[in-house]
Amino acid sequence: MSAPALQKLQQGDAEAWDQAFRWLWPTAFAVAQLKLGPFLPADVEDVAIESLEELVEKVKEICQIEELKPLTASIAHHRAISRLREQFAKKRGGGQTESLEGRRETGTSDCEPTGGDSPLDQLGWSELAELLASRLERSGS
Repeated sequence: MSAPALQKLQQGDAEAWDQAFRWLWPTAFAVAQLKLGPFLPADVEDVAIESLEELVEKVKEICQIEELKPLTASIAHHRAISRLREQFAKKRGGGQTESLEGRRETGTSDCEPTGGDSPLDQLGWSELAELLASRLERSGS
């Protein structure tokens, strides 16, 4: 699959965007699957699509077509991490606030910092770099 013409994408050419979708989809999907697969596999496709939608707005800011794949991967990575954070916050009861003084008065003491590796601690930029490198090798870009 060859890269579409950047100028046509920036002009909003529908055929160029169809080609860009086919060219960029594997990258967006792979990054989303890498991050969300173990925790939220049902959200992988949604995050990949949202990433490509966000890319449409950002394509006017780039200078070379080669910037699209790394930009797509970065957007997908950030969206996947945000989705994980939202989900983990929901599980912890996000949005519920309570004063520390109120906790002291009731005698609850679960305010200590947690130790160990959380699933978010395991997510790293090195994984993203490895994924990009392997995808670029496969695509010949």
